[in-house]
Amino acid sequence: MPNYAAVAEICIPNTTLDSLSYGVDESVKKGSVVWVSLRGRKKPLLALALNVHKNFPNFELKPAIAHESGYVFSEPYIERLLWCANYYMCSTGEALTAFLPKELEKYLCTPP
Repeated sequence: MPNYAAVAEICIPNTTLDSLSYGVDESVKKGSVVWVSLRGRKKPLLALALNVHKNFPNFELKPAIAHESGYVFSEPYIERLLWCANYYMCSTGEALTAFLPKELEKYLCTPP
């Protein structure tokens, strides 16, 4: 069983989920863009760490890996995302779909 530094509540775009818990290392902060895997999907997905804490659950966690760019969305961005999901009565995954650029991975590429 992997040894994680913390637990991150991860929001995955294009889903009707609010958040899922994943194990992370110390490089993942609140607002970090991460790679996650979902059962039944062959390719990992880009997602957003909504919160990072030390309250480990009683079940095994999958890993969330920080994106190579190390990009972190600001606290006001996350607050607006959560407000939007609450106001429009939708999941944070649905709200995040509207908030992110369509080709997010292209914008995250680190310059050579």
